[in-house]
Amino acid sequence: MARILGLDLGSHAVKGLLLDTSTRGAAVKAFVEVRRAAEGDRQETLRQALRALLEHQELSHPDQVVVALPGPTLATHQLSLPFTDPKRIEATIPFEVESQIPFDLGEAIYDYQIATQVKDKGSELLVGVVRREELATLMGLLNEVGVDPRVVTHPGITYQNMLLQQGVDEETVAIVDIGHERTTLAIGRPGMGVEFARTFSGGGLNLSRALAAEFQTPLQEAHHWKETHGALASAAQAQGPDGERAAAAFVRGLQPVLRELRPSFKSFTARTRRQVTAVLVCGGTARIPGIAEQLTRDLGIPAKVVTLPQEAAAAVPPGAQPLAAQAYSLALRGQASGAKAPRFNLRRGEFAFKGDYDYLKDKMGLLASFGVTLLLLLIASGVVRNSVLARREAQVDKVLCDVTQRILGSCEKNYDIALNRLKGVESPAAALPKLSAVNLLAELTQRVPADVAVTFDRIDIDLERISVRGVTDSSKQIDTIAAALRGHRCFKEVKEGKVEKTREGNKVSFRLDIQVQCAEQLQAREG
Repeated sequence: MARILGLDLGSHAVKGLLLDTSTRGAAVKAFVEVRRAAEGDRQETLRQALRALLEHQELSHPDQVVVALPGPTLATHQLSLPFTDPKRIEATIPFEVESQIPFDLGEAIYDYQIATQVKDKGSELLVGVVRREELATLMGLLNEVGVDPRVVTHPGITYQNMLLQQGVDEETVAIVDIGHERTTLAIGRPGMGVEFARTFSGGGLNLSRALAAEFQTPLQEAHHWKETHGALASAAQAQGPDGERAAAAFVRGLQPVLRELRPSFKSFTARTRRQVTAVLVCGGTARIPGIAEQLTRDLGIPAKVVTLPQEAAAAVPPGAQPLAAQAYSLALRGQASGAKAPRFNLRRGEFAFKGDYDYLKDKMGLLASFGVTLLLLLIASGVVRNSVLARREAQVDKVLCDVTQRILGSCEKNYDIALNRLKGVESPAAALPKLSAVNLLAELTQRVPADVAVTFDRIDIDLERISVRGVTDSSKQIDTIAAALRGHRCFKEVKEGKVEKTREGNKVSFRLDIQVQCAEQLQAREG
């Protein structure tokens, strides 16, 4: 069981979602949103919001934390390589990245995620690059508030976790996360994963500015009105002239996002020869009524607002689910495994996660108690088993003693000695014959082949010789009978006597003389 905290470090609010995983599955235990201060240093407002978020008891003591790199610091590149070998990919990427960034490769931290891969054709990669100092600043801030994330990932690639939760579908879906200042785009197929991802400027802040300009009001008032009364498309028509006027301003504010989405969709189609067939909207701006309808009009693609799976519904109310989508995907990243699971993680090199030992140390007491308990159970099991075996051995010895007392006249508990004494010459068992006429008759009749028609007129048996007279169909069958009898270990020699035709002329009469000699007889004579 593990408690995984997904942290969405938004520019307007910080969101945390706690996922509790076990062998039976995963369940969302809590979701918390804390707004950042509207004014002040960006690093300081993030620090204060994180501290306030982590003070919530329901998010305390996570086993691991997963975050996405916030803000405009991350650049995304899509690379095409003519091979699929992982070692060649690792060796080639540094040169490809260096050719696409305006600063020295030594100043960068980067990682990649395989978007698509076709044997003998090559690989499509999503590569994220950030300046080393930007990542160091973020890690320093997180460490100040007591957070040491196991994974620092790409805000678009993290939606791979949501896509993999769904069944495989040929539909191509674009997840559009419209935040306050930036928008994240991830395109892929359900059950398959993300094939295209990027972040760009534009979001809810543009809508607030457009509203402030339209009504000549302060930005904070416009932002508050947007959250309280804002609506688009048919939802705005019910609010009268002012609502429609505000909706028109929102549409103007939405244009920077649309200007980036349209060419992104075209670029994806040019690479994959597939059209985007559905749009899923999430993020804070997705809570504005009518946003999905407006995007459907502007993009010409069916759009709807994201809803989280049923296991998240108990902890995340429907109105907050679009806002919680990225935090939920980040928490899923903590339990992701398998070939399709995202590998993207900027915690590499000097930033590599060092908490594995600390995590094990925290669990050492629990592991030690489990080990001691297991050892005690093994010892108890051994004691019980030895006790049972001792009782069974005593019961066997008693039975053996009773048998030897009754037959030999004295108690013997050693099995080997008792067996030798029972087989001895002076023992009662020595009087029992090892070979008898009845035994020889049984062996004789069993040796005769079942498919041979034969009638025995006379059989004379003693312990050294057997004489047989009978009638059968032909001389060949006599040979068959003789050959079968010669295979017995005690029939040392089988001689065929006189063969004559019967009075009817259709059968033959015969005689066989069999010399009997067995190993038991030789041992008895030598004794």
